[in-house]
Amino acid sequence: MAKRFTETMKWNEDWYLDLSLADKLFWIYICDNCDHAGIFKPNKRMFELLIGNEINVESFLDNVNLNKPRICVLGNGRWFLTGFIEFQYGNKLNPNNRVHKSILKLLNENDISLDLPNNKISLAEPINTRRNIPESTQEVITYFLEKGSNKREAERFFYYYESQGWNVGKNPMKDWKMAASGWISRNKKDKPDPDYLGGQLNAMKN
Repeated sequence: MAKRFTETMKWNEDWYLDLSLADKLFWIYICDNCDHAGIFKPNKRMFELLIGNEINVESFLDNVNLNKPRICVLGNGRWFLTGFIEFQYGNKLNPNNRVHKSILKLLNENDISLDLPNNKISLAEPINTRRNIPESTQEVITYFLEKGSNKREAERFFYYYESQGWNVGKNPMKDWKMAASGWISRNKKDKPDPDYLGGQLNAMKN
């Protein structure tokens, strides 16, 4: 079983104390479930199932990053805990150390570079603290109903992309409403128009 240090001083810091109970638990969940380089593949659905409560991801990221960036959203949609490496391993990584070498490999795979002499992290692409993803299934259902679709399709869309980390292929989704519109359009394609069918049936009865 993997073991790691935990930051006990967070209980004395305003940014953490101001989080909701669900958000406090989500932060601990992320710190416990990220890989040993501090990279976390978002799995909001699993966490919500564990605690029986929904998480507003955008609000969570805003609150966690209130006074400094603690979580950065990478270009591939994964989350990077900016202070994780230094806290767990100190302020220097040694490429000859087996564990440190594997960390450097993970950073490279996620387009994160580390300036070893200064131990400064930089990213190949600008980092963000927010992503354009729906806050809940209900938000998606409301949008689908507004577009003439239904709850079943909304839930299929939500859970499919939730399982993909809200990525389209290897790239993060840029606009979930645009993706939803495409989903609705594709699922309507080649389906008979119920109004047209109703008219034809009425014509046959007359």
